[in-house]
Amino acid sequence: MESAPFEAVLRLAKTHACIVRELETRTGGHHGLGFSELRLLRALAGAPDGRLRPTDLAAELEITASGVTRAVLPLEKRGIVKREADPQDARASRVALTAAGRTLAEQAAATAAEAAAKLTRRLSVGQVRQLERLLSEIG
Repeated sequence: MESAPFEAVLRLAKTHACIVRELETRTGGHHGLGFSELRLLRALAGAPDGRLRPTDLAAELEITASGVTRAVLPLEKRGIVKREADPQDARASRVALTAAGRTLAEQAAATAAEAAAKLTRRLSVGQVRQLERLLSEIG
């Protein structure tokens, strides 16, 4: 027995895999970033001061705190992000973009935007906006 919502979710999952593959190919080849790293840098770049507490980063990315730790370590080794003390809570830390990280985030976002334009090339501007609204309703 088929269910339209289930079929739609399966199609969404397949589309997600296609999108991730395209973005990883483009941002990986040009900038050495995977999809999850791109999302992490985008979250930090969108933060008011380019810094987020790991718990806030985890909530933004919808991953666990340990997932944030695993994601941050290789970026920290590459000098893209750094950990710093949270001035409001001595027990906490924040993850911040370095100057090189900010530049990389901007360049990778431009590359990802080109890939997104390619992926949505058959859709009108109105359809892209409608898609964004529909996906917001789901997630």
